[in-house]
This record gives sequence, structure tokens and C-alpha cells, in this order.
Amino acid sequence: MLEPFIPFTAKRIRKYLNLPAKLPWEDAVEPLKEGHKIKAAKPIFEKINLSEEKLQEMLEEVRSSMQKVSFKEFSKIDLRVGKIINVERVPGSKNLLKLTIDIGAANPKTAVAGIAKYYKPEELLNRQIAVVVNLEPRKIFGIESEVMILAAQHGDNVVFIQPEKPIAPGSKIR
Repeated sequence: MLEPFIPFTAKRIRKYLNLPAKLPWEDAVEPLKEGHKIKAAKPIFEKINLSEEKLQEMLEEVRSSMQKVSFKEFSKIDLRVGKIINVERVPGSKNLLKLTIDIGAANPKTAVAGIAKYYKPEELLNRQIAVVVNLEPRKIFGIESEVMILAAQHGDNVVFIQPEKPIAPGSKIR
């Protein structure tokens, strides 16, 4: 079950447990059979002994390096104004909503967003929001999400990034 999240570690665990390389999902939840032989295990992770000061320094370095994006990289992002024209709950999820968004193109685009605990579907209909339109689509709960909505979050408060007054769907955000 860990393989999608930590594939290399899952492979080591599978070897220690003497399990086959390809294990069907149905078998992943079954306990090992009585008499199953496992191999001698070594620690999976090494313990890191760092002072609090060194750890904070390393965290700060990672945070600062992750936040720097060149202007050239940023200019590749296509931000547009979209208008939410349909909202549906995603079956099997309590947090996801499927939004159909008019971005001024011939075909509306789909966004799957984890905003169901912050907004009711009827609150979103006809709302204009900022969206990223040139991301690679990805499947979320079996639904292809083609655009990403932009929102800000502080604690339990989530708000959309939206134009101050109505503007045509598909308008480029500069």
C-alpha cells in the first residue's frame, strides 16, 4: 500500500517480507500466512542526529529554494478568468467538487477541487474566479481535471482569487 507514496522504501519492505515483486492490491491487505518466512531486516531509514539549530537552518534553506521562480518560468503560466457554470459533488469524496468552468473557449474546462467543506455548490454557480489553464490534465477520483482554480487559505478560511468586477470569461490575467 505504501508503494505509490514511497516506492523505493516499499520495495525494500517487500524484499524483507519475502513478497513477490508484483503484489495484487487484494493481497496487500491480507495478513501473512502462518509459517511465512521473512528475511533478516535492516533499518529502513537512518537516524539523523541534528541539533535543533542545524535542522531549522536546513528547513529554511529548503523553503527559500522552493519559493524562487524565475520570471521566465513564471511567464509560462497562463492565468485566465473563468466563470463557474456547473458544480457537482464528486461521488465517494466528501471534500471534492467537480467544477465546469467557462474560460471563453469553445469547450468549457473541468476542475476538481478540494473545496467542498468550504463552499456549497450553489454558492459557486456563476462565480468568476482565477484559473491556471495550461497545466497538464490529471485524473482525480477518475475525473480529468483540466484547469486549476486559484484560492488563498489561512487556517479554515478559504477564498477564491477573483476579479474585482465582472469581465469576460477567458480574459488573460496579467
